[in-house]
Amino acid sequence: MLGLRLDDDLEHKLDSLARRSGRSRSDIARDALRAYLADRDLAAEARRQSVAASQATSDAELAFDDSGWTVP
Repeated sequence: MLGLRLDDDLEHKLDSLARRSGRSRSDIARDALRAYLADRDLAAEARRQSVAASQATSDAELAFDDSGWTVP
C-alpha cells in the first residue's frame, strides 16, 4: 500500500483522466509508475552499455553480451 499527496493541478488531471477513461485513479497511477520505472531501467542499461563500449579496448570486446543488448 502506498499513499501520496498530489498537488491540486496533478490531482485534477488525474481525476479528469479517470473519468474520461473509465479507469480508477489507482489503476492510472500504477500504470504510470510502471512505465516510469521501466524507462529508468532502460536508461540505466543504456548507460551501462555505453560505459562498457567506451572502455572496450578491441573490436572483440564489442560483441553481443548476454543481457540481450548489443554494444555498437
